[in-house]
Amino acid sequence: MAERRPLIARRLRPGHWVAVDAFAAVALAAGFSVSAVLVPESVRVPPYATVPLIALACLPLAGRRRWPVPVCAPVLVAAVLAPFAGWEEAFVPLALALHAVALLEARRTAVAALAAALAVTAAGAAIDSPSWTEAAPACGFAWLVLGLAWTIGLAVREQRAYAVQAVARSARAAVTAERLRMARDVHDVVAHSMSLISMRAGIANHVAATHPEEAGEALSIIEETSRKALADLRSLLGLLRDVSGDRDGPPYMVDSLRELVAAIPAGDVRVELDVEPGLALGDEAALVVYRLVQESLTNVLKHAGPGRCRVAVGIRAERELVVEVVDDGRGGAPREGGHGLAGLEERVVLYGGTFSAGPEPGGGFAVRARLPLPGGSGEDER
Repeated sequence: MAERRPLIARRLRPGHWVAVDAFAAVALAAGFSVSAVLVPESVRVPPYATVPLIALACLPLAGRRRWPVPVCAPVLVAAVLAPFAGWEEAFVPLALALHAVALLEARRTAVAALAAALAVTAAGAAIDSPSWTEAAPACGFAWLVLGLAWTIGLAVREQRAYAVQAVARSARAAVTAERLRMARDVHDVVAHSMSLISMRAGIANHVAATHPEEAGEALSIIEETSRKALADLRSLLGLLRDVSGDRDGPPYMVDSLRELVAAIPAGDVRVELDVEPGLALGDEAALVVYRLVQESLTNVLKHAGPGRCRVAVGIRAERELVVEVVDDGRGGAPREGGHGLAGLEERVVLYGGTFSAGPEPGGGFAVRARLPLPGGSGEDER
């Protein structure tokens, strides 16, 4: 189907609106003037006296968007004089001026202008009609037009203000989301490597004098880990500088998980990796899995103490990817003030999955996540 273009493809500029208002002002002045000249019975004074009054009411409307209140003043004056000239349509240009005041001025000023316009119109109807029974319908119709123009102007003003606020809220939400994403990435990249470095540095310092070979092994691990952390940081900074918007990063597949587990010294925690054979994930899902395992192993190293840890990644029923990291360490509730588990939960929820972390009944601590896969019943359509 061919794309439908709007009637006005480009947004009108202020100068364009001034031209539209000027055309409307001249058209109104010409129309009312011709009516006064061709139907002189409709006015109580000669046409040459009524035409200037019509011009006073209509022509200033050309600047109503730039000077709403100064334009409304002469139109009000013309509406005051209109009953004496027998001109009954003075409420039409007054409604246009009132619309601009409600649209562009503060609400207090707009209410004052509305009250003045209603009072002038009521007085004019009373002067122009011999009795209230005849004045009431004319006054009611004029009030309806004035109130409708004023209400439309105020509604458009409120809608524009709400749109500006919505854009500002959206911008703040986008900035906040980007800050959280950067915080998660930096935490995931740095925390794991720094935990290993800190632990091995403590060991090297403790055994440097008595077991220099163990100290050398620890320093080698520190060197290798720091190099990998530096490479990860460079990759992350490259993604942050990337203006193309492609921030999924490199795919983290099974080999990356094996490298992650192999980097943990066997004397600290014995890690068993169980990945479903032939598992293939997209970049986004693989990145979430990698970060889950990385942060969970970091917590195991920091809090669980020496022991065993099992990492399981596989697909269960209904095309759902399940990731589990369970250790048999000290267990206990998550410590307050940390950001790792909160960041993991944010990642999983953003992907459309579910996350849980807590102590196991028989001891130890478990981190579990379920992620929807393409074709799964639990996946949201995107």
